[in-house]
Amino acid sequence: MSRLSLLRTDDFTGGLNLRADPFQLGRTESPDLLNVDIDPRGGLTVRGGMTKLNTSAIGGISNGAFTPKGLYAWDNSSPRVLLAANNVVYGASTTAFSTIGVNTTAPFGASFTSWSASTESFVYIGTGGASYKWSGTTATALTDASTAYANNYASPVTGFAPKCRYITSHVDRLWCAHVTEGSTDYPNRIRFSHPINRESWATNDYIDIVEGGSGITAIIPFNGNLLVFKKRAVFSIMGYSTDTFQVINLTSEVGAVNPLSVVATEAAVYFFSWPDGLFKYDGQQFSDLFTSIRPLVQTGQINNIAQDEIRVAAINQKIWVSLPLGSNTKATASYIYDPSLKQGGAWSKYQTSDGKGVGSGCDFVTSTGTTYNLACHPSNAYVLKVDQLSVYQDDVGTGAANFTSYYTTPWQDANNVSARKMWRRPDFVVKQTSVATNLTLRVYHDWEESVVAKTYILALDASGSSLIWNATATEPDANAGWNEANWGASASGSAFAVGKSLGLARSVQLQIQGEGGKPWGVNSITYKYNPRKVRA
Repeated sequence: MSRLSLLRTDDFTGGLNLRADPFQLGRTESPDLLNVDIDPRGGLTVRGGMTKLNTSAIGGISNGAFTPKGLYAWDNSSPRVLLAANNVVYGASTTAFSTIGVNTTAPFGASFTSWSASTESFVYIGTGGASYKWSGTTATALTDASTAYANNYASPVTGFAPKCRYITSHVDRLWCAHVTEGSTDYPNRIRFSHPINRESWATNDYIDIVEGGSGITAIIPFNGNLLVFKKRAVFSIMGYSTDTFQVINLTSEVGAVNPLSVVATEAAVYFFSWPDGLFKYDGQQFSDLFTSIRPLVQTGQINNIAQDEIRVAAINQKIWVSLPLGSNTKATASYIYDPSLKQGGAWSKYQTSDGKGVGSGCDFVTSTGTTYNLACHPSNAYVLKVDQLSVYQDDVGTGAANFTSYYTTPWQDANNVSARKMWRRPDFVVKQTSVATNLTLRVYHDWEESVVAKTYILALDASGSSLIWNATATEPDANAGWNEANWGASASGSAFAVGKSLGLARSVQLQIQGEGGKPWGVNSITYKYNPRKVRA
């Protein structure tokens, strides 16, 4: 028998790559994975659970009738999270949402921006009809600015704003896009307020951007400029005063498919362009981030008649792209782009326990300093807390339920596609868990991904929990006893496990599936094989 050879892999940072040809996959990439997180240091683990923030359905809306739009976190002395859904705006500080007295007519719900001064703080809201300002307790409708423009900057007025779909704050002014003046709709017009006086507007303080097709889809302040998106173009408004504002066309090749498909972070603006996919603009250049999962578009997996349901959100330092797949008209999967993985970032894929993606999302810090990573369920009337790393089930409004999680390895052929090998028992370095769990391993042979050659269970023992202290002790050395209450954190190291023989094949591939409701993770896989002679 020939000498035993080893192949070790402990780097999974390439993430998801949907190219059909297995030879195009890198050694760190996966052709199929679900509900796993890739550690920037190399390992992989089951994603954190998703559970409902609000304890009762928002607005009493039944599941299936919920149509969430935007989600906005207001960082104020009394922080609030605002939700636009079902043509209404709701607010919450912790676990209960209630209406704030604002209705919307815009197709994509309300647009939000905050403004603070030494004595007051507001959220300005664009609704498609009258604009509002909200103090945290009271919503005040602002009078249509086109009925009484204030052309004297020395004599500003208050209580006015254009009717608009999109609203934002930029260079000490309020900006409104896709405005309605009188009974006339101006989808390509942007109006800006007096400097500092954000409820005072002048007749000629507007910019019409007619290039790039009809209809502005989003306005986003970034890097000292105001980015203006259309479906197939992006513009930048530069300058700091009425006399210096100028419009620069950044691209006429890509744009934002809808206003909820754009999000800004400190480092870049991310947006989904149809049919191009996710792009990043960092202030210098546009970068295509969709290359490895573009087959979703090319093979028609994304429902092109449901482009209005595409969502892009920045949650917990990752970009969540939620897409309607197949014939579905709601998001059925969320593709997670993690910029920290490998040189250019990498992708994973999430689905909720009921087989959905999520809608708009944000990070929300409560008044007590607790941080929630939030996202809307696309059809249940609940906002979800996501990325809860110590939670291993989902509760998306119908009770706790397990979700499926698995990782598929790239094909291993030991750099020899011709020779058959006897693949021996692989070695695994797995993440320690405090409960016993089973990993289901499915083995595939010779680049045939539709036929499972072998299936077996890799049983992992509990690796021990924390030290346990006496629950009634008031001091560490009082009433000393064990196994009565938690005293320290559970073990978080690694454990060694040995699988079963993978069989005789030219190449092998593994799918590793975790047990529902339990933690699991893999840090390293070592394949062992005996090569056979190649026959002429």
